[in-house]
Amino acid sequence: MKVTYTGRHIELSPPQAQKVEEEFRKIGKLLDNGRGEAEAHVILSHERHLNNVEVTVPYHNHELIGQASDTDLFTALRQAVERLEAQAIKVRAKWREGFRVPRATAGHESEA
Repeated sequence: MKVTYTGRHIELSPPQAQKVEEEFRKIGKLLDNGRGEAEAHVILSHERHLNNVEVTVPYHNHELIGQASDTDLFTALRQAVERLEAQAIKVRAKWREGFRVPRATAGHESEA
């Protein structure tokens, strides 16, 4: 999963960036389907005592957006990723159910 960062009034140190990458590993498996194609754009901003996080991911022709605010940056990031994960699961379930239609088997038709 490719993750790009935009920091508004905030910059991430290399250990912090690595910690952010770890947050996206689990959801990356869900969104990538094993191909490594998913991209996430993370916007980090700091206003007074709040850290705001917005994560945007294009997935199956939908824009998944997770937003969260907290005094701790990584708590806000975890909350945003959890919201994003819930949206991804919901869209994935809709996408799967939309293409699956029960087939009539030949054995059942001949009995009727």
